[in-house]
Amino acid sequence: MKSGSVKDLLVGTLVGIVSMLPGASGATVAVIFGIYERLIGDIADIRGRLVHDLGFVFVVGTGVVIGLMLCAFGLDFLIERVEIPMMFFFVALIVTQIPDIVRLGDDGAPATGWNLLAFMAGLAVMVALLFVDGGGSDGGEGLGLLAMVAVGAILAVSKIAPGISGSTVLLALGLYAPFMHALTDLDIVTLAPVGVGFIAGALLFSKVVDHFMRNNRKSTYAAILGLTVGSIVTVTVDAAGGLTGSDIVVQSAVAVVAGLALGIALSRVASRYAEETLSG
Repeated sequence: MKSGSVKDLLVGTLVGIVSMLPGASGATVAVIFGIYERLIGDIADIRGRLVHDLGFVFVVGTGVVIGLMLCAFGLDFLIERVEIPMMFFFVALIVTQIPDIVRLGDDGAPATGWNLLAFMAGLAVMVALLFVDGGGSDGGEGLGLLAMVAVGAILAVSKIAPGISGSTVLLALGLYAPFMHALTDLDIVTLAPVGVGFIAGALLFSKVVDHFMRNNRKSTYAAILGLTVGSIVTVTVDAAGGLTGSDIVVQSAVAVVAGLALGIALSRVASRYAEETLSG
């Protein structure tokens, strides 16, 4: 496998891992590593671009699946033992993504009222999740075919719209636990409709995002920034309720430092990788 394909696979794996973490956006990882616009353009133009760039899409997609599976098997263990510090670790990672998103959306022109409106709309979408009843997220036995198709569509949108955490949305709707169980149990009957929903959501929503990327780039990234900041707000609010002892506070502070350090390191690697990907 060529070195470029290895890096594509690793980035895809990272996107998959992050996608499973509540409050984090796999699509935002794709943005800062410079593969996002290339992927969206490929999916939105199947005959014109995807056919010629199929190898890249296949390698990244394989990495995403690997990342999803790795995280699904490891998340139960980590969340069960250090849930609150992990949430703050995720928050710190998301914070380090903000400068990259601002840079990608900077076209040299001053911000407009429409840009501000787009930012506020993105922020409102994520903050609204704080007021959605997340009861029943541990259940799932009664969920049917349409619910699993909805899970796939939500995951597709979260991969295409940077800043949206699909796992956070699934938690709010009570669909996260059944999806996790389906992955770890390799339940094909449940995962098949998830796959159908994912493909349908990706094909439909990619055209919308691709249009706005081409015609309203600055406002699109302003909305992405709002979604990212909103993710920080939602996860911080949820995690803050678990700061019930000095040990948890200290562990969370260490987790924030570790998250910031890792995020900065990833950002530096991403900036170099993005140049190679876009030139390729």
